[in-house]
Amino acid sequence: MSKEKARRRAEERAKKNAPKARPAEKPAPAASATKKKTVRRSAREQRRRRRVWVIGGIWLAANAVIWIVSGAGNWEAKWLGLTLTTILVPLIVWLVWDPEGRVDL
Repeated sequence: MSKEKARRRAEERAKKNAPKARPAEKPAPAASATKKKTVRRSAREQRRRRRVWVIGGIWLAANAVIWIVSGAGNWEAKWLGLTLTTILVPLIVWLVWDPEGRVDL
């Protein structure tokens, strides 16, 4: 009797876990399914993205100023400016950035 029950349970499990038969032709997706869904980002992710954009903008502006001020033939100054802005701009923005006003300075 217990062997029969075990066999029946095994057959039921096998039926349950067996791959389902799929129809030969897929139905066309609904109009709402083809629309691109907007991504919901957390507040932390939004702050991080905004911070990256600010860093990029300040970096470009600083390098443009250095490029204009350093003159046409002074490549050492341009490379030095590029190197310094690449190091200092992200560091300064990261240290100063406080979008919620969590720290009173």
